[in-house]
Amino acid sequence: MVLFQRQRTENLQATTDNSLKTEIPFDNTSTIFNNKKLLFSSLILFRLFNALITKTYFNPDEYWQSVEVAHYMVFGYGYLTWEWKQRIRSFAHPLIFATLYKVLALLGLDDGNLFIYAPRLLQAVFAAINDFYSYLLAKKLFNNSSAKWTLFCSIISWFNFFCSVRTFSNSIETSLTIVALFYWPWPSLDIPRNQNEREIMLRISLSLAAISCIFRPTNVIIWSFLGIHLLWKIPKHTISIVTNTIVIFIIAVTTMIIIDYKFYGTFVFVPLNFLHFNIFKSISLFYGTHPWHWYFSQGLLVVLTTLIPFVAIGIYSARKNPRYWIRIKPLLQLCIWVLLCYSLLGHKEFRFIYPLLPIFVIISGIGIDEISSIKNSHLANSFTNSKKSAWLKFSIIFLVITNVPIAYYASTIHQSGVIEVMNYLRDEADKGNIKDIGFLAPCHSTPFYSNLHRNLKMWFLTCEPPLNHDINLEEYLDEADQFYKNPLEFIYTRFEHSTFNSSSNNSLRKWPSYLIIFEVLLKDIEYILKQLEYNQCARFFNSQFNDDSRRQGDIIVFCKQL
Repeated sequence: MVLFQRQRTENLQATTDNSLKTEIPFDNTSTIFNNKKLLFSSLILFRLFNALITKTYFNPDEYWQSVEVAHYMVFGYGYLTWEWKQRIRSFAHPLIFATLYKVLALLGLDDGNLFIYAPRLLQAVFAAINDFYSYLLAKKLFNNSSAKWTLFCSIISWFNFFCSVRTFSNSIETSLTIVALFYWPWPSLDIPRNQNEREIMLRISLSLAAISCIFRPTNVIIWSFLGIHLLWKIPKHTISIVTNTIVIFIIAVTTMIIIDYKFYGTFVFVPLNFLHFNIFKSISLFYGTHPWHWYFSQGLLVVLTTLIPFVAIGIYSARKNPRYWIRIKPLLQLCIWVLLCYSLLGHKEFRFIYPLLPIFVIISGIGIDEISSIKNSHLANSFTNSKKSAWLKFSIIFLVITNVPIAYYASTIHQSGVIEVMNYLRDEADKGNIKDIGFLAPCHSTPFYSNLHRNLKMWFLTCEPPLNHDINLEEYLDEADQFYKNPLEFIYTRFEHSTFNSSSNNSLRKWPSYLIIFEVLLKDIEYILKQLEYNQCARFFNSQFNDDSRRQGDIIVFCKQL
């Protein structure tokens, strides 16, 4: 069935705009841009480097909702958080890393540093796909020069460097989304002209969108807008679009249910449970709330940082060019729609809007391309050619010196101790020095079995949310909250075999052979640790600052002889 008609207004604009830009940048790199395989291979190498030097902690979900679950799936031990007990997450995303773990185990490579780095190295490939398809989409919608600058912005973006190689479901969601956007049959384009190919592109895009929605149910916000926009622009093809959507939806849901049945042992529709707990019961608010404007006043500012002025220039440039504007407008509308929808939710995080970053990167590429243009630039009235050349150099240097240091600090220094301590504990376990491990720290402060990969007894202070309707969310204190409210009282009443509590009650927590704390806690419990004959065995720098006062200072390992 014919899916789209060519838009005559598009064709009328094309002949007048072909010479709009004179492309002089990247002349020395034309070879790599002319060879897609070489370009993609180079991007993979860059992201592998990115993955190898990333040695910091960002958010617990990077481990506890992905590789920790995958470790449990393959090796039979690992910690499953309450989300998995309540069946609000699909095993589809952890299955990617579980498959990797299984392959490594079959090859006898499930030990050593390779095993620890493997999930992030795999994610680096998806990160490279993000870069590559951001470039391809910019080239498809705009021009070669804008596409090259888009790739520059994607590589230089500190948040891309910081987040893209991490094993979040948001990271792979971002990669899948930008690929799906590339294949999306945009009404403003008449490429490809073969209408059967357009329908194939729609199916590819919908399939990728469906997978992304399985990994992150909230991704449906993106595709609901694009679907409605497509139907509005070409209503005569509603039956074809809806039919393809329904078929792919049924296949995706069936696949998801089969995967979750395999690991949950019962039929479950995860997105419904996800909505029930996070939206209707507002359990997500337990992990923090933010004002409605947070994404506009803080979220975008942090994610985009110094790309913001180039986004503004890109929008200005596209607004002056009808051919560009008709293509960029739905992307801008999509971003506004997603930001408004997410703003309605109380719990907000930077990574939630990560799938929008490639779009802003593309717009930034247009902005830099505007600055780099020699002829017919819309800024020509304001700048001479020499001044524009100077502004281009300034723009590149500005982006480099504002993004590279942040990327380096966030990826290699800030909160690095919580990763180093797990490497240390793994080495100590191999020496036979560890019987059990305890983390007297806020919950999920470190990776867990996925990084230790040793079947030792470990415990931490939990932070299960109040799933009971009768509990007041504002007054509820989880185990970690109770401890930090009064550490000494908690120790006196919850731990056994100490000079402070001689009870043999089995419900009391036992002191481990290795105990991990943050430096800020030391002043409160140092006396008790001495009484219990703990010695400081290791100390790791973690961060100069932390927005959680309970995680301030170094991370310290206390141990006692077995």
